[in-house]
Order: sequence, then structure tokens, then C-alpha cells
Amino acid sequence: MSQSIEKVAVLGAGVMGAQIAGHLANAGIPSLLFDINQLLAEKGVAVLTKLKPAPLFKPKNAELITPCNYDDHVEKISEADWVVEAVAERLDIKHIVYKNIIPHLKPTAIISSNTSGIPLSDLITVFPKDVKSRFMITHFFNPPRYMHLLELVKSEFTSDEVYNSMAEFGEKFLGKGIVHAKDTPNFIGNRIGVFSMSVTIHTAIQQGLTVEEVDKLTGTIVGRAKSATFRTADVVGLDTMAHVTNTTYENVEDDEERDVFKSPEILKILVKDGRLGQKTKAGFYKKTDEGILSVNLKTGEYGPQKKVRFDGFRLAKDHTSTSGKIKALAYSDDKAGKFFWETMARGLIYSANRIPEISDDIINIDNAIKWGFGWDLGPFEGWDAIGVQESVDKMLAENRKVPQWVLNMLASGRSCFYETNNGVKTYYDVATGSAKPVPTLNKNINLNLQKSAGNLVKQNWSASLIDLGDGVLNVEFHSILQPTLNPIDGSLAMTINEAMDLLDAGKFNSLVIGHSGKNFSAGANLAGILDVCEAKDWKKLERVVKELQDLTQRIRFSKAPVIAAPSHLTLGGGFELIGPAAHRVASAELYVGLVEVGVGLIPGAGGNLRLLLHMMENSGKGRMNSFQIAQKAFETIGFAKVATSADEAKYIGYLLKTDTIVMNNDHRIWTAKQKAIELADNYEPPTYRDDLKLPGMGGRTAMIIALKGYKAQGKISDHDELIAKKLAYVITGGDKAGLTKSVEEQYLLDIEREAFVSLAGESLTQDRIRFMLKKGKPLRN
Repeated sequence: MSQSIEKVAVLGAGVMGAQIAGHLANAGIPSLLFDINQLLAEKGVAVLTKLKPAPLFKPKNAELITPCNYDDHVEKISEADWVVEAVAERLDIKHIVYKNIIPHLKPTAIISSNTSGIPLSDLITVFPKDVKSRFMITHFFNPPRYMHLLELVKSEFTSDEVYNSMAEFGEKFLGKGIVHAKDTPNFIGNRIGVFSMSVTIHTAIQQGLTVEEVDKLTGTIVGRAKSATFRTADVVGLDTMAHVTNTTYENVEDDEERDVFKSPEILKILVKDGRLGQKTKAGFYKKTDEGILSVNLKTGEYGPQKKVRFDGFRLAKDHTSTSGKIKALAYSDDKAGKFFWETMARGLIYSANRIPEISDDIINIDNAIKWGFGWDLGPFEGWDAIGVQESVDKMLAENRKVPQWVLNMLASGRSCFYETNNGVKTYYDVATGSAKPVPTLNKNINLNLQKSAGNLVKQNWSASLIDLGDGVLNVEFHSILQPTLNPIDGSLAMTINEAMDLLDAGKFNSLVIGHSGKNFSAGANLAGILDVCEAKDWKKLERVVKELQDLTQRIRFSKAPVIAAPSHLTLGGGFELIGPAAHRVASAELYVGLVEVGVGLIPGAGGNLRLLLHMMENSGKGRMNSFQIAQKAFETIGFAKVATSADEAKYIGYLLKTDTIVMNNDHRIWTAKQKAIELADNYEPPTYRDDLKLPGMGGRTAMIIALKGYKAQGKISDHDELIAKKLAYVITGGDKAGLTKSVEEQYLLDIEREAFVSLAGESLTQDRIRFMLKKGKPLRN
């Protein structure tokens, strides 16, 4: 990087400023957090350890943030390589802050504003020329830890070195997806995203849809956030939403859809009444003792939510891909389809009309919406999904005005905005009217492009084998039935075994298990387990469990290194697949845990052994005795503890202290490949452990006494106690372990398997599995 950033000053300790400082701390970068007085600055730091979702990877990261005030500490600004302003969205306040800090700036410091909409041209009027060259907008989306988007805007004065340094820093060190925006109202993300929300609400009112109907049709079914439209508005705050839409209306005088940004009457009523959403416990939804009520969009009165049933929704649900769902819903001729088509058609045309006003290309628009609003597909990717020619024909038949450049693209013979051929993805460039390669991200391996380039070795229902080059093989998960969760089934296990066969045959030097889907794996195929249980085919269940145990041991003792590259949900069997790997390259956003007790089971594919081995290695020699390690493992599995970051996973023991964490999830597969190449030279698999020291009956007795206490206090049920006793038996080493006795790995696997099958035979366990499959949450019985 041309300009090093080792310390940052954050101006403003409010919600955004404090969380920006928090995310810098997550990246290991110290910061000075300024506010008008010390109390506010200290409060800004303190709140970081209490907010949900947690802004920090671990609470200790707050120690990297120094609270400061302008009166006593303004000279400390000179220590900062980057000064980012995040004060109130008022130009006069920002200018006061700028004038205060200008004399104390380091001569090379980068200065930026986190403004969400104040023009850059207005912000820079108080800066001298040399500072203007170092000033830009760095717009984080809230919450900064979780939202991938970072919009960058430069002025005519901003130096290329400063701009490029910030882009590189944001991507590499902060893990952000960089979008290059222009100095236009609300930049890219909020201009398109707020339009989408506004047109959705106006259309719902015009077509007579209810709040719950709209949220059913604009959420996960079309690859968008679960909170959909109205729930998202409640979370954001209806006063904030009204302010953003009204501000946009004022600033886009020449916008052909300007009236969409006018607040609908219902929004005005709710804001006037102080019903501002989640923060006031009433907005479009209201939580009561009787349940969650929804507001009538015409009267403003609350009532019980009604069951939502649409043929279009059902047709969309039949598809497994987001593209398929969107197309099915858009062309459905029922009420749902007509509503969705209206909002989508207007959104697509609006996005196309914003080129070149807010962006010179479709890529930055798509990325801004995906990374800032959590859509699976950006507007132009969604347009491709429904068929550009087919949809344009329908738009023209409805007398909609389709942007000329879209018609030109179709007339040129190109039928979609993006195409992939022979490993190269191209996009339609509006300015030149031709196809251009989509710029490749640094340190990124796109597995879809690898397959397009002819590097697909084998493909099954749930996984594929891909040749990454340099002797590295990849196992990619892509469950055909549940692509967002990637449950472990026979197809997936078979594919990994086939990969191991290729390693054993010397066809490849190393293996990376990882993919770019939403979640690594949410665990075992519960529906499959329940089918076997209901058939009472216990021999089959034991055989399946034994095969998975053998697979995890095969990974552990492979003669060639296996690198696991997990991200996001990595639960149950997901951990059991990454645990035995030679090394793990994890996304910083890793939510890993052994959660089997929630469905009445214990880990069955080596998870107990793996966690014990990790905890032993992490503790070092002599730092924890066998009982302390067993107790920690027992509590971790028994309470189904899930790490909420890769940092926390190291602390708990799901990851080793030596494992690699990457801030940018897009770099994960590339980094894992580099690690695989590194380890392949002179690799030696680990030694089989027949010397495991576990506490045996003595340690187990202490655990059972504690369980009786929990039971007496009503904290656990009879079935909880049964599960915990079987878990304690495995974790303490069964009947063979003790103060003077060691056990081997296979013995622990054998007693684990026995306990798993035994618990699966319990009717209360099967009830838990059914409930989880139906409701998506644990049953306490």
C-alpha cells in the first residue's frame, strides 16, 4: 500500500463513529475516538461491549480505542494517519469540527467524512488546497462490522494516491467491498436502495397489500434480507427513513421518479405519533402481549397479522436458486406477481437511468445493493435472472419507457448484462456499448469462473471438485436443496472422499475445503437422520455415523495437507469437517459451534474428540489439567456455545491459535490455497494419539453432581440431563480413562457413536428434531 495507516482518529463517538472505531479495533488498528466532552467519548467506547449484534469480535478489542475530547486532546490528531469524521449530518457542525482539527493534522494524513449524503463539494469549502488533496468520503453502512459495503467518493482535488490507498486499506485491512461512487445525492447504495423501499411502500398502498404480505414477498424468497421492507424500516427508524426520503426528494429535482421519494401519508402519521419503529416498540409492527401486530396502511390502526398465501409465492418457493425464485414471482399472474413485477420493473428502469449519473457502470450499482442492502443479486443481475428481452418486451407492452442504452444492448445482439465464457466474466459497458471483462478482485478466486474455465474435475448434487492449479484441489459445497445451509449428506461426504482418493493417488498435492456460498455448513441433514430414526434402522444410522467419523479421521491423517476454509455458519457437522484439517483459514465472520444438544443429540462425527484435541493444543503443556480441559469441552458442547467471530472461536477452542483469520471473506479461498501450497512441501501428518489423558469416572462424577443441581433448580429437563450424562461419559473418556490411564482416539469415537445412536432412539430427541425442522429453533422438552 502506497500510504500506511497505523493509527486512526475518529471524530464523533455516536453510533457510527464508535462502531467505526470498533471495527478498526477488530482489524488490530488503534484509534482515538473524539467527542465534544470526555463523558460522551467514554460512553461511545463503553457501549461497544453492550450493543447487539456485537460490533467487536471480542470485548477486549475495545482496549485499542482511546476516548478523547477536543479541549484536552486535540493535539493528538497529529498522531493519526487517517482522520475520519462521523459527526451529525449537518454541514455547519462538520465545518466547525474541520476548522478545529486542521491545524493539528499530520502533513500526510488522509481525511474523510462518513457522510451519507452531504455533497463532497460542500464539505471541502473550508479546507486549504493541500488538505483538499487528501480529503474524500468514506461511507460505511450501519453496522460497520457486518455490512460489507464501503462507498468511496473523491473530488477533483483528491489525489489518486490517497484515493487508491484508502481503497486498498478498506479492502485488505477492514474487509470491505469497495464501491466507487460519484458526488451525487445519497451516492449509489442509498439512492437505489431507498428508491426500492419507497416504490415498494407506495405500490403496496396503491394495490392494497398488507404489511405482512409485502414482507413475505420482498424478503428471503427473492434473496433479500429476512427483515424485508417494513421490518427493515422499523429497525432503521421511521424518522430516519422519512428524513432520508425527504432529503432525497429535495436534492433530486431532475429525477424522473422524484415523487416516489415523497413520504406516504401512513409514514407521516406514524412519525407524527412518535411510532418510530423498533426504538419506540411500535412502527409498521407493534409488539404486544397478544403477539406482533401489523399496521393497516390506510387507517394507521394495528391488528393481528393474517396468514399470507399466494400462488406466486408458492411457485417461487419451488425453485432452489434466487434467480429461479425471482423469475417465477415476477411472471406470476396473481396479486403477488403483479405487485412484485411493478416494483421490480420500476426499480430496474430507475437503476438503468442512473447511469452515468451516479455510476459509470452496472458493476458498482449491483455491488452497492448487494453489499449495502444484503441482496443476493443486484438490480442488473436480477434483470438477467428474469430475462432481459422477455422483460423489456413486457415493459414496452405496458408503455414503460425503457432506457435507450438497454434497447441498444439488445439490438447489438447481447441478451444479458453479464456473460461468462471460458473463465472470463464480462459486463455490458454503457459508455462504449461493448463487453468488458469484470475487474477481478485482489486475492480472490472465483470458483464459478474456475469451473467455466474447464477446471471442474467432478460434480455431484451437493458438492464439486475443482482444480485450483498448482497442485491444489478444491471441494466446493452447493447443496441443491438447501444451498444457503449446505447440510452434510451422502453426496457431500462422497465428494470429499473422492477428493481424498485423488490426494492418495498423488494426483494433487493438497486440498482446500471451502466455497463462496452464504454459509459453510449448518450441520447434518436432520431430515435424513429423522427418516432413519422413524424407520428404526439403527444399523444404518450407526453405519452412516461411522462413515462420517472415518471421513473426518481420513482428513486428519491425510498424507497431503487438507486446508479448511470456513465462513459464517459452521455448525455441528460443519465443525466436524473443519476440525481435523491440517490448518484452517477462517473468515473473521465465523459463527461456529457444536449445537447438537439442541436436537437431543451429541456430536457424532468426531466433534467431541476434535474439540478436546484443539483445547489440549491451545492450552499448551501444563497450563490446564485433564479435568479442566474436559470440563471446558463439556460446558462448550453442553451449552451449545457458538462463537460469534473467528477471534472468539480461537478463545473457545473451535479454532487453533495458529489458524489463519482473513478480514475480507473474498480473500479466503485464495489465502487457503496459498497455505495449502506452503504446507505441501515436506508435509507430515499428525501422530495418532493413544495417550489422551482424560479424567474418567472421577471427573464425570463432578459433572453429574452439577447436573443434579441444575435439575433441582429447574434449569434443565430430564431429557437435558440424559443428554448431558451421555456427553459427560464421552468427554471424560468413558470407562477406560482415569488419573493413571490413557485412551486412544478410536475409543473416543466408538463411545461417541454409541451415545449418538442411543440418543437418536429416544422419542424426545426425535421430537426435538421434528420441531427444529418445522420451526427452525430448538424445542425444550
